[in-house]
Amino acid sequence: MTPQSNFLIIARIKLEDRTKLEGLLTSMNRKVPDGTPDTGMADPDNPLVPFRQFGALHFARFVIVEDHTLDDFRCLGMEVPDYPITLAFLGDVDGGRDRFLADLADNATAAAGLRDVFACCEDFDPAETDLVAWMKRNCLTPAASYVNWIGRTVRQVRAEEKLRGALQGELASYARTHPGAGDDLRGVRRHLQRFADEQHRDLIFCPDPTPVGWWICNWLHYAIIPVLLLLPWALAVPFILPLTFWGTYILVLFVPLSLIAFVWLLIRSRVTFAPLAALGVMFVALMLMWWPLLVAVSAIVLVAVAVYRWYEKSELEVARQPEDKRETALANLEDHDVTNQFTVVGSIKPSAFRRGMLTLILWLTRYAARHIFNRGYLSRIRTIHAAHWTFLNDKRRVLFVSNYDGSRHAYMDDFINKTGWGLNVIFSCGVAYPRTRWLIKDGSKNEQRFKDTNRRHQIPTQVWYKAYPGLTAFDLARNTRVRKGLQRRWMFKSGIRAWLRDL
Repeated sequence: MTPQSNFLIIARIKLEDRTKLEGLLTSMNRKVPDGTPDTGMADPDNPLVPFRQFGALHFARFVIVEDHTLDDFRCLGMEVPDYPITLAFLGDVDGGRDRFLADLADNATAAAGLRDVFACCEDFDPAETDLVAWMKRNCLTPAASYVNWIGRTVRQVRAEEKLRGALQGELASYARTHPGAGDDLRGVRRHLQRFADEQHRDLIFCPDPTPVGWWICNWLHYAIIPVLLLLPWALAVPFILPLTFWGTYILVLFVPLSLIAFVWLLIRSRVTFAPLAALGVMFVALMLMWWPLLVAVSAIVLVAVAVYRWYEKSELEVARQPEDKRETALANLEDHDVTNQFTVVGSIKPSAFRRGMLTLILWLTRYAARHIFNRGYLSRIRTIHAAHWTFLNDKRRVLFVSNYDGSRHAYMDDFINKTGWGLNVIFSCGVAYPRTRWLIKDGSKNEQRFKDTNRRHQIPTQVWYKAYPGLTAFDLARNTRVRKGLQRRWMFKSGIRAWLRDL
């Protein structure tokens, strides 16, 4: 498996060169028949950064980061912050970030184009600056990232799409010459397997081995929460042994509950989630057995809830609608493919409590996206290809970017209806977010206010590239099922029918 990584290069723009920069970015977009640049969709073979030449690149974008909502601070009676206007160049790639940046610099066309673009930024001399060193120096690491399917490479996506197309054509041809093919499903599958093996062996994707270093780091990262749940047991053992009647009763009750949770989640959910749930159940048992831990955890939770509730009730609200001109400009950048881009910048509510809370929430989001929601869905949402949350300006602002299938309204509705509480947990720390109640209530449920707030904080994506236009996340998952079904040695007839339906 080749894991994905991402890069975000951000630098302050020279204001006197902004017009030049906008012209360069516009020249990277594809042209419509009348010769004018298309709205934000990159020409994959553009003369500045020919994205198509980089086979590891899934998505990329250039964005001028300028926050048009800072006047909200004045409405709240606060000093309006002065943030610089910056250029962000970001993307999602197969393999390591540094390797991809080196590949950019090694490509003569891309290196020259990036030098022209970055020349509009401060602290960059197109003739003298080391391009790779400058990009690394200006890279930011996201606080949280989500990838639809960790390990699904661009090469795999393209091979599986071609394989499915070839199988579709051969199946149609076989059905025409064999009218009774539907009565011999195993014969149909064997024919398609021979066809693929003889004529399209190069499209039957075999993943590369997972880098050992990544595998070790991933498991060490996963171990953080299990260790935190097990550590109290090591501290408590001297105090809870020998077991009292009450302690024995708790273990007799909670050990089976933990095992049931483990087995049930092992069947119904991700393998990595089952141990976490089981350890969580046993942590509750420990709290009931060892009162100092119960008191400590209860005190922390009660204080945190009380402080948070005070912030919820005391923070002022801002309710504004997006300007029609900006609404139109942003709408013109959407729905040119089955997938859309989304770029939002917003300020964090000015308090150490809010910054600390968001830091913890995004770390947990990163953990869940890396170890639990890494096979085609984020909570109950299946339409997102990739998403990233990045702190800016010493954790005073957050840049959020995503690549999602369908329209913006469908994207928003999907979140509101399926995981509105998750939106509240993450985004309620932002200035002007609709007021929440007990963190998970209200907020995004005020649908129009939520959509207006998101639209006001959304900024135009000047250049956006997708390596596989026309394919949704559903298409990618279906194509993988087709390839895996072809490679399986044996299937039930019901499985063969489902496999053929995917064709």
